[in-house]
Amino acid sequence: MSRAGDPLQTPFMRQYLEIKSGYPDAILFFRMGDFYELFLEDAKIAAPLMDVALTKRQGDIPMCGVPYHSADIYIQRLLGAGKKIAVAEQTVDPANPKLMSRRVVRVISAGTLIEDDLLSPGKASYLMAVAGDLRRPGVALADISTGEFFALEAAAVDSDVESDLTLSLRDIYYSRRPGEILAAGPMIEHLKKLLAETGVQITPLEAYRASVSEGWRRIEASFAVKPKALGFEEDHAALGAVSLILHYLDQAFPEKRPQLEAPSFRESTAQHLMLDERTIRNLNLFEPAETSVLSLFSCRTAPGRRALRDCILRPLIEDAQINDRLDAVEHLIQKADTSRALYDALGTVFDLERILSRVDGGRCRPGDFRSVISTVRAAVDIASILREAVPFAFFKVDSSLIAFADDLDTEIVEEPAALPGASPFLRDGRNAALDDARKARTEGARWILDLEEKERNATGISTLKIRFNRVTGYYIEISKGQTQNAPDHYERKQTLVTGERYTTPELKEIERKILSADAVIEEAEQAAFDRLVVELQKHRTPLRRMMQSIASVDVLLAFSHIARQARWVRPEIVQTGEITLEESRHPVVEKFLPTGVRFTANDVRLNRTDRSFALLTGPNMAGKSTYIRQVALIQLLAQVGSFVPARRARITPVDRIFTRIGAQDDLARGESTFFVEMLETSAILRRFTPRSLIIMDEVGRGTSTYDGLSIAWAIAEFLTEGAMRPAVLFATHYHELTALEERTGFVNLTMDVRESDGRVIFLHRVKEGVADRSYGIHVARLAGLPGPVVDRASELLQAFEERSLRESEALELRGTPGLDWSPGAIKAKTAEAPNEQTANPNAREEGRNPTKKQRLREDDVQGSLF
Repeated sequence: MSRAGDPLQTPFMRQYLEIKSGYPDAILFFRMGDFYELFLEDAKIAAPLMDVALTKRQGDIPMCGVPYHSADIYIQRLLGAGKKIAVAEQTVDPANPKLMSRRVVRVISAGTLIEDDLLSPGKASYLMAVAGDLRRPGVALADISTGEFFALEAAAVDSDVESDLTLSLRDIYYSRRPGEILAAGPMIEHLKKLLAETGVQITPLEAYRASVSEGWRRIEASFAVKPKALGFEEDHAALGAVSLILHYLDQAFPEKRPQLEAPSFRESTAQHLMLDERTIRNLNLFEPAETSVLSLFSCRTAPGRRALRDCILRPLIEDAQINDRLDAVEHLIQKADTSRALYDALGTVFDLERILSRVDGGRCRPGDFRSVISTVRAAVDIASILREAVPFAFFKVDSSLIAFADDLDTEIVEEPAALPGASPFLRDGRNAALDDARKARTEGARWILDLEEKERNATGISTLKIRFNRVTGYYIEISKGQTQNAPDHYERKQTLVTGERYTTPELKEIERKILSADAVIEEAEQAAFDRLVVELQKHRTPLRRMMQSIASVDVLLAFSHIARQARWVRPEIVQTGEITLEESRHPVVEKFLPTGVRFTANDVRLNRTDRSFALLTGPNMAGKSTYIRQVALIQLLAQVGSFVPARRARITPVDRIFTRIGAQDDLARGESTFFVEMLETSAILRRFTPRSLIIMDEVGRGTSTYDGLSIAWAIAEFLTEGAMRPAVLFATHYHELTALEERTGFVNLTMDVRESDGRVIFLHRVKEGVADRSYGIHVARLAGLPGPVVDRASELLQAFEERSLRESEALELRGTPGLDWSPGAIKAKTAEAPNEQTANPNAREEGRNPTKKQRLREDDVQGSLF
């Protein structure tokens, strides 16, 4: 029992505690007049995060507050700290008018944002859900702010499939960067470990909500469509992930959930080149933002910027689709006037995708209707500009949208009020009662003056006045000495010592119009607003289709702009298995070169027969990493449908681009530099196909020289074995690997260097051949190492090279036979591999028991090298 006078037992605090009990995992924003107040533990947690003062209510209750009109600023700070916010608004309680009632109308979390101030305009805001078990994870992704909703299945955790064309959970996370992940059952702890370094918010939900049957039922109930029609099978784990998202959104939007598209099931291998997390990171596709591949392109609209990001994430594979985009880009390059007209038209496009989600969430604003009008008319202009352009036959504007925009324009003023129900909203002439009320509000004072003058003339009382107060309203005042002259039709309202106050039927009617004007205006404006919101929602589907088309045009225009500006060429898409580039350049490096400095262009020739594996040797700082990256980027750009930085390009589409670049510890997951390197290499060797492109930079540098050389040598042999080989660019400092040039498809490339008068000049030019030196001492001198250190290093280098030469001659590396890398031989070898824990029971368990196909046998490496 509570003690008497307990401040927590007041009606107000009991109401607060009752609402808070329903949202124990959220910070409760409790509306009180013009403020949101926070109490008790919520206040103590939130005050320092929001940088506001922590005070007390009734002496003992911790509290803090923020103004409601600037709440988004403080909500953003809480979201950044990983918090969830429940917003309780106030209403009048009919049962107890003296006590203001409140209810939660919105639960805001990092994955459920629709508020403009909390969103980044050009970046999607995903909520991700994972269901199923570790053998078959199902994933769903929804951008609540635009309505996008789709599902897919991820690769099994610790998959041992040799050629796995399914994205892993980490790949999916890093490609979409969701703000929040929903999970149930054992997947909760797995995701916490898997994504520990990311800090992403993982929200646990009850396991039964992730059932396949629940997902099936929810899709039918929410979208009135059979899941099979969306690509789902009855046992797809992704159905459970869809269920998690729909349930979570019901909680986040208690009054009205934003409308999502029906969730489509996407096959990972369908029509797109697959990019894993390492490739996205290593090729700097999105980060750092200022020097990323994304930064090369300038879209005019927020939907265009989001569509561009999606294009880069999902390059095409089919020749026809790629060429369709290239045709459109070429058309825009050739038609400069068309491009300029499109650029201007896109400048009047608003983000209707996000506006529609706000409308569905009950957060429509009057100005949104003007945005619809402007955007539909921009779309009409775009359609007119592209009318004769065959590559843009896809662009059409639904006639119903044109009529709707015209209707809106006839009803809504050019600059509507900021808030629903406020004036002005409707144009004059649309509602007679509204017109009268507006006239009463603007001309009421003149009406009173005119009536006052009229009554003075009619009565002959020059001192007659018409006045107003809150108690009596409008009245005619006649002084005591003139009351006998008051007409008979005057109705006495009040007798004073100094005179009498009257009214008349005409004054009553004017009074009614003036005093009711504000209420009539608000009611009429609100009714019109609500009616048009309903009409807008009826046009949701064609508006979203229109926005997708506009975004596509925006992306293609961005492609054409950089192609024209940076002298890019159209790639020829072929099915010969080749990647042939003449005078190719790295697009990002070239963009950021100092004025007057030209990028050194290089040729590339790879194919699946006699040039499938290019070993690139050469000194540090000579440009090896830039070269192999630019090949991967040009391949990606071509499959995105963009022109490419080269003089000529013939490109065969690939199914995956794999990258093994750089050296870094993964401290959050307890993994060393070399272990991370081997994990990445293992994933490549187990998952590539003959249609893949692989770029590898300095494999084996994270361990001792002979260990690293042995591993690199074995990998090179593995990737050059058999008739169907992937395209590989392999940059290395292990010059010994050049001895593999007799293997089928193997070619030696090197970075050209010129020596003159003791100086070394890096030409950044790739040529056929082998590097004879690494020039590391020269680079050390350039970096400013002290002279004595550089001199001593030179002496040691000479000694080491002489010893290495003697050892190489003794081992006769060039005569060493290769291994049998056929699938049967690989299986036989892995089956023979002893279990390390059995062989050495004292070995640490962690990291000592890799899967069979991950293991590169030490005796295999020795057999190949020695």
